[in-house]
Amino acid sequence: MSVRSGKPPARERTALGIYLNSLHWIYGPSWTELSRRTGLSVSTLQRTARKSGPVSREENVIAYVEGITDDPRSVADAMRLWRRARIEERSRLHSLNAPAPAYVRNEADLLAALAAAYEKDGAPPLRTLQRRAGNAGNEVLVLPLANASRIVNRVRLPTDQRQYEAFLTGCGIPDHALGPWLEAWHRARSAQPATTRPAPQHHGT
Repeated sequence: MSVRSGKPPARERTALGIYLNSLHWIYGPSWTELSRRTGLSVSTLQRTARKSGPVSREENVIAYVEGITDDPRSVADAMRLWRRARIEERSRLHSLNAPAPAYVRNEADLLAALAAAYEKDGAPPLRTLQRRAGNAGNEVLVLPLANASRIVNRVRLPTDQRQYEAFLTGCGIPDHALGPWLEAWHRARSAQPATTRPAPQHHGT
């Protein structure tokens, strides 16, 4: 525990830093060469690999790993550690008390489950979430930023099933895992509307 802050050490952030540093130690290259390969400054790369401090942006972690090795397993491992570090940093997932999709009963449950899915994916910037959600043709995005904000802050459900599935896609839920989520959607929509909504929370990245 830190004497100055009174907070426990950020274990997941430390684990991410250890992993990134191990890749650099095993494979090289020099910081200057890695900067050339990634287009990121040396200082940004070094911050990305630190064992403490704010968790770096997802795209910087990916660029760091891909600049060191072309092994896709290394990127997958880094992303797993990155998500854990983000969950730890934001400290919001546990407080949601979100049910698994199979146990969603109503809209309030589903709002919590969707917010939890977002947190488990590392709470990416809303524009990243929007991009991953895809478009409906003619470059029209399925998930407007305002709607995405309302969903992650548990203010309002997606407007329809297409937007709901797009949000889940944006949160990294694969197609083969959508079954329980679709059942949860239909249960929640057919249940009595929730009478209260949590106060909006400001989204942080």
